[in-house]
Amino acid sequence: MKKIIFLLFALAFTMLSCNKVLDVKPTDSVATEDAIKNKAGVEHALIGSYNALQAVGLYSRNAIIVGDVAADNLIWTGTMQEYGQIESKPIPAENSIVDGMWYASYSGINCVNNILIKLPDVAGLTQDEIDQYEGESLYIRALLHYYLATYFGGVPIQTKPTLDLSNIDVARSTVSQVYDQVIADLTQAKAKLPAAKVAGRANSFSASALLAKVYLSKFQLTNDQPSAALAIAEAGTVINAGGYTLAKYSNLFNPKITNSPESIMEIIFDVQNYNRLAQYFFARSLSGRYEVAPSPGLVASYEPADTNRFDASFANDTTKNQLYGCKYSDVSGGTDHVYVFRLAEMYLIRAEALAYSNGSITSIQADINTVRTRAGLGNTTASTIPDLKLAIENECRHEFAFEGHRWSDLVRTKRAATVLGIDVKFTLFPIPLSEMQTNKLMVQNPGY
Repeated sequence: MKKIIFLLFALAFTMLSCNKVLDVKPTDSVATEDAIKNKAGVEHALIGSYNALQAVGLYSRNAIIVGDVAADNLIWTGTMQEYGQIESKPIPAENSIVDGMWYASYSGINCVNNILIKLPDVAGLTQDEIDQYEGESLYIRALLHYYLATYFGGVPIQTKPTLDLSNIDVARSTVSQVYDQVIADLTQAKAKLPAAKVAGRANSFSASALLAKVYLSKFQLTNDQPSAALAIAEAGTVINAGGYTLAKYSNLFNPKITNSPESIMEIIFDVQNYNRLAQYFFARSLSGRYEVAPSPGLVASYEPADTNRFDASFANDTTKNQLYGCKYSDVSGGTDHVYVFRLAEMYLIRAEALAYSNGSITSIQADINTVRTRAGLGNTTASTIPDLKLAIENECRHEFAFEGHRWSDLVRTKRAATVLGIDVKFTLFPIPLSEMQTNKLMVQNPGY
């Protein structure tokens, strides 16, 4: 009842920000009927939708931290017990971090749905402009639906904005249905988006990158062989035609170097729109919270020669001789950019799709070795499909440490229960209690 009252309140006042799930105004200070009526209004609304990705439940914090603390890369060392619950499992349905992930995702989806429904009525746009705005909106919607499916499994698919209380009860779709919707959105987005790279905004290769990951996930879900081939093809498109190049690893996280040639899609932060990742990772002696810390298992798993990646990922608090994550370093300003996709992942997605579909061993090795060579390592010694699968898993762990990949990688390959020692039912997060209480059609995940 409390949440329903809040939602009614939100609907009554059109000056609320786009961070509210039922907000019909994807700008910060203009009412809906005025916000999306011309090119400036659409652009403003779209920027607001990108800003929605900066929410704490998304790339400002928990898309990064939760993906590693739920797995085995990070351990909880701070004061927020909710991270400890995510680490230890099972996660209580009232966990506020989980609730924030759900809430922020649907808020962002609602923002772009508002754009998509209004766009046909906006006069004075060229076809290229219409295509770009629609493509970017579809990309964000696809990204957020996929993010939800990664943690919760099948979720409600939202393709229309929530304008009143008549459509807040929505049943869950299956994971396959969510993937199909994401693929449909991305296929349209890819055809509509330009190829040119603009830092912080989606282009056609951003759509291909996400398509590669979704096709890989669909393949791993049901052993759907055509999806493996499509994952290989989309990753190859980015590798061969995107114009991206692997950067020096330490430069990827150098705050003085922006718009890396490796970056396919990233979230841009500034002093007004900041994140608190560095604060949560950094040692307390350096004004951080030390909320999470590298797990001993992660530290021990690095090859001795893997110094380039290790040194760019870890630093030592000499006052206590404690390692902390240092990929995000702006403790005071919170302006560190956050990668959604970078080129190294395309090589490893292609390698995984090939390995799990019994592809060419030579091709799998070549993709792994491309990533290893950049890290200053010798070629992989793995030469059988089972060994190559483990090599890819380990390469991903070290390449993307503290970038939020580990949980989804282990869940996708059905390795989470074995590696983490948990019941398979807990490879899905609980549907938040607030959603269970307000959505009459919602069904909880097993075990919660």
